[in-house]
Amino acid sequence: MLFQKDVVLVSIKWIGEKSAIVRYRDQEEEVFFTPEEAKEFHHYISRGGDMLVPMNIKTKKLFVQVDEPWNEGELEELKDVSYRKENESHE
Repeated sequence: MLFQKDVVLVSIKWIGEKSAIVRYRDQEEEVFFTPEEAKEFHHYISRGGDMLVPMNIKTKKLFVQVDEPWNEGELEELKDVSYRKENESHE
């Protein structure tokens, strides 16, 4: 999932009841939730979920259901790879 063309890692900057502000590639984006997605996302964060999550940049959908917790230290390295792959595809 992580290395799909339209998926990038985003950092969570702000979380509201129906939306979140995420940051990726030096830009911010507001992501809106359905009531079910909001419940799932808030549950994920309240359980100590990472503040870096995969997002489909076309659909603006966050992926918070993963089989095992992410290690944010490892994700920083993956984030660089993800951005590099995206930049290479635009060249």
